[in-house]
Amino acid sequence: MLNYIRKHQTATKAGLASVTGLTFMAIKKILEELEGLGLIRCEESDPKKPGGVGRRAVSYALNEGCRYTLGVHINKFVTSVGLMDLSGNVLYKRRRPMQQDLESQSSFVEQVLEDVAAVIAQAGADRGKILGIGVGVPGPVDTESGTVLTPPNIPVLRYLPLKEILEQRTGLPVYVQKDTNVIAFGEYWCGPSEDVCDLTYIDVDMGIGSGMVIGGMINEGANGMAGEFGHITIDPDGPLCNCGNRGCLEAMSSGIAVLREMERQLEQNASHPLYERRRELALEDIFCMVEKKDLLTISILNRSAFYMGVAVSNLINILDPQIIVLGGILIQRYPRYYSIVKDVAASRRLKGARETRMELSLLGENAGMVGAGEVVADHFFNEMVNEVFSKNGS
Repeated sequence: MLNYIRKHQTATKAGLASVTGLTFMAIKKILEELEGLGLIRCEESDPKKPGGVGRRAVSYALNEGCRYTLGVHINKFVTSVGLMDLSGNVLYKRRRPMQQDLESQSSFVEQVLEDVAAVIAQAGADRGKILGIGVGVPGPVDTESGTVLTPPNIPVLRYLPLKEILEQRTGLPVYVQKDTNVIAFGEYWCGPSEDVCDLTYIDVDMGIGSGMVIGGMINEGANGMAGEFGHITIDPDGPLCNCGNRGCLEAMSSGIAVLREMERQLEQNASHPLYERRRELALEDIFCMVEKKDLLTISILNRSAFYMGVAVSNLINILDPQIIVLGGILIQRYPRYYSIVKDVAASRRLKGARETRMELSLLGENAGMVGAGEVVADHFFNEMVNEVFSKNGS
């Protein structure tokens, strides 16, 4: 019931009875207990407003301001820290560029702690109402110990026991997950699709990753390796990937791959406007050239999108997900990328199969931060619900 209210924002007794199969008396009792805990609130519509007829309709909504969560999202270029309410609304956030010459783990941790303290202070939040800290970090991750393992693109974080350190320094529970898992979780709980139970998120950024939510739960896989979408092989003889293998999707389609291919092409094209910058290219250079309708740049991005579409078609044929959400900088900054991925995936799926639903991420740069906070909220809600039922001997 509580998860239904979280997912749909509001619910009536009749609606809850329909989806749960419980009696009205059971529904009434549980709602009273949840109200007593301060987790939900009762809302009444005004019959005098347009569309209002007869008695006031009573619905129940999450009491989002009763607790707070902290979300930390770490990627190659930016670390984002935000304070959220229980509906995933960002109350205050802070974004810090990642120092590419970062030498020590201790200096990185100190920066995260400084940003956590800053968002709490700026939001004026009661620290006693903060449930914990969720962290999304490039994988692989040991979620049980909360240790970052061997992220290929941020070597300074290798084998960092992030959960242990942050819990010791803040006194708050800490939950560490792979970055694309928390983004998928954020899209599941705070995205636009209320009718979705299963969701696959694909991050098309400097690296390539994915996260899966199945039945409202993050799918980590048997060994915590589920969702390493960027390291499926597209071409066994393809370019070398940062993971050590050849022809990975990340080596063919990621932002890093786009920059490498652009540099290679520029070596043979001294008349191109970016020739002098060929060894210090950034994605911003790529997007600027797209705006100028540069055919070389557009062709490289289109090729990246084609390989991504091929990979997505394989994912569809294997998993048949309910919905695929695509996000990341290449999707956000080059709109045609999404169209190519969608068209290629549709053309290569099994004939006669129903078209897989695809959407663009609407959470944007806040997705990882919000999703990390939702991991904390999910622990809280499930623990509290268990306490309610245990108390009543159910």
